[in-house]
Amino acid sequence: MNDINFNSPDPINSIPKSEPLRPICKKNDDPNGVLKLFLMVFSVFLVILSFSIIYNLVSKTQGAGDIVTNEQAGNITVNASATIYVTPNEASVNIGIETTGVSMEEVSLENERKAGNIINKAQAEGVLAEDIKVIEYSIEPQYQKQTTGVDLNQYPEGKVIISFYKIKEVIQIKMPIEKVESVIASALDASATTISDLTFSVKDRDGYVEIARAEAILKAKEKAQKIANDLNVKLSNLISYSDNDYTPVYSESISSSLESTGLNEITVNAYVTYSIK
Repeated sequence: MNDINFNSPDPINSIPKSEPLRPICKKNDDPNGVLKLFLMVFSVFLVILSFSIIYNLVSKTQGAGDIVTNEQAGNITVNASATIYVTPNEASVNIGIETTGVSMEEVSLENERKAGNIINKAQAEGVLAEDIKVIEYSIEPQYQKQTTGVDLNQYPEGKVIISFYKIKEVIQIKMPIEKVESVIASALDASATTISDLTFSVKDRDGYVEIARAEAILKAKEKAQKIANDLNVKLSNLISYSDNDYTPVYSESISSSLESTGLNEITVNAYVTYSIK
């Protein structure tokens, strides 16, 4: 029988205790380290992206119709105008009617009768229906204060009533220039009260505009070529073109001679840009 020595160390409790496991990341590590690393990588990416964009922009300008690049001389932009003078062949005049009366219905009917007569006489002179239009029409009640037969206790300053009505109408008529005198005379015979805004213009002016445009473009080309020669460069591709045209409208007083209408001018301005090489 084995003797047990109670004075010997406890075989269980005498096992040396191991130290507790420590986490891989120390508590005192910098928590912003990952963020700093991310920002650094992102900054490098932005720099690379910027250089890539700049390179692509420069590359696209090269070989695309000689548009300006940092290695090329640039552009030449010129403008030129051309004016042609055309004898007017069309006239326009405004015929005014004014009708008054105490009854709105009667005034309206009378004004309609006058307008119909003016239009019928103009068509009898050879004016087309589509060249006649009403450009103004107004009804103006005229008021006054009535003191007789009115309760002055209720209306101490008089009662406001409509005394009569006034209708104004303006008819615009376009016609061949040789018809002006006869159309105006027939309108006055048909109770027209005003004749105004007599103007002379060119019918079918688009054809004349094309002639002026072609001349303006030719002048612009010659001007650009001269500048290129003076600069010792050559014109390359056409980059842009635009133009505009206008015709001053001249009005004549009715009392002036209708036989001397002058000439209408049609002007076209052309704007041209060429690249150079």
